[in-house]
This record gives sequence, C-alpha cells and structure tokens, in this order.
Amino acid sequence: MEKVLTATSYGISLFSHKIFQDFLKTEKVRTKKVLKNFQENHERYLSSLKDGVWVPFVPIDTLKYSIKVENKGEFFDDDWVKKFDHKDFNIHIDGSIWITGLGLLLEYDKTKFIDDVISSETLDGIPLSFGFRYDLESGKYLVKITGYSLKEKLDYPNANYGFLFSFVKVDHFEGFNDPREDEKYNFNVADMD
Repeated sequence: MEKVLTATSYGISLFSHKIFQDFLKTEKVRTKKVLKNFQENHERYLSSLKDGVWVPFVPIDTLKYSIKVENKGEFFDDDWVKKFDHKDFNIHIDGSIWITGLGLLLEYDKTKFIDDVISSETLDGIPLSFGFRYDLESGKYLVKITGYSLKEKLDYPNANYGFLFSFVKVDHFEGFNDPREDEKYNFNVADMD
C-alpha cells in the first residue's frame, strides 16, 4: 500500500512514541503545545536531538508526500528522481517509529498514536494521512533522509514528491546533527524542480 503523508505546519517529524513520551515526562513537559515548548527551550530541543528523541525537518511545502522506509524493502522506482540525501540524524527507537506531519505536535494528543495510521477525510472524501507507524527493532539508529521528485507530475491529490528513510543501527550516538541548520540542510524537495 502506498503511504501518502499530508505534511502540515511545513514539516515532518520522526519519533518513537514511547521514547518521545518518556523524554517529555523526564523533562516535566506538561503542555500539549509540544512544538512551541521545543521552540522556546533551545537547550531542551538540542538535548532531544542528542538523545535521538525525534528528528524534525522543516521547512517543506504543505503538500502530500509519498513515504517509504528502506528497512521495510520500500524504494522509489525509475519514475522518480533523487534530489538530496541528508544523513546521520540520531533516532532512538523502542519497537516502532512514527513519521508524521509536524502539525500533530502543535496540540499533542498521545491517544492519536494507537493505530498504525492517523488519518481523516476532506469533505470531498479525499483521504488525508497525518502519520504512519512502522515497526522496527528497538535500538539506536542514524537515519538518512532522501528526497525524491516525480519526473512526470500528476494532478492533485496525488503525491509528486517523496521521502525515503533509511535507518542504520549503531551501538551509541557520537554527537548529533540539527536538521534545522538551514545553511547546511534543505529538505524542501518541492522547491528543487
């Protein structure tokens, strides 16, 4: 099944739900406005990256994106062209990883993360998916994010852009990379055609 994510709030985030919740509990973060909390507490944000709690990447256009995980045998075919590779972002996984639109962290609701997908529909009946869960072996990983663009663009509501996530298991983290370093990383694949 093709997984198409509707990216909200101009970004995508990766996190293992249990690791994310444990971090919030340890940091005594009680607000549902988790994204705002990270924005206002830079040291907390950096600590979360160092510990592999999550990987947020912004800015990207608010569009639909095809999502694939190499560890699950998923790849983009010859109809797509690779636009970038950004790698070595820390991510700590406890049995599964969520790939979500960043908007889910504007008003974080842990009860939404029960099934394998977070979705709804437009009034016109167009399906919208805001997050997908993938089962992966527990451990520490470095994730590579590769952006793709469809060679022949399709009409809405099709996804003309996509991201491939590749997870490489490591024994421990050595330093960290901040995906929000704009001078170093550009994830906006829709702006690369």
